[in-house]
Amino acid sequence: MALVPLIAVVDDDASLRNALAELLEVLDFKCQVFESPETFLAAHARGRFACLITDLNMKGISGLQLQQMLTVFDPGLPMIFISAQSDSEARSKALCSGAVAFLSKPIDDDVLYRHIISALNRASKGLTDD
Repeated sequence: MALVPLIAVVDDDASLRNALAELLEVLDFKCQVFESPETFLAAHARGRFACLITDLNMKGISGLQLQQMLTVFDPGLPMIFISAQSDSEARSKALCSGAVAFLSKPIDDDVLYRHIISALNRASKGLTDD
């Protein structure tokens, strides 16, 4: 039986967090949700997650700040950003810093799925790049 990738979802909006978790389950991924970047970081260990889906704007640590922290702690972790706001500067910063995608809410399920597959492919290639 193939190993099912574990995807982390970080979003301070409980309804979106739960909707993403349900969608990922339907798509046959394992998922662990976090209400804040702080709770994610407390549970994080390098290599534990195959991909991270995170909101851009959250209370406390932002998605961009989380991305910066992860460049130190887990530089190979693929990230997908989601945001309700169309912020071209944040989009550019996230993508230039290595994000796989920056998606606007509401999220299109098929588009998200394609980006998750791209992120997982990127992660699997990164395993040999040490």
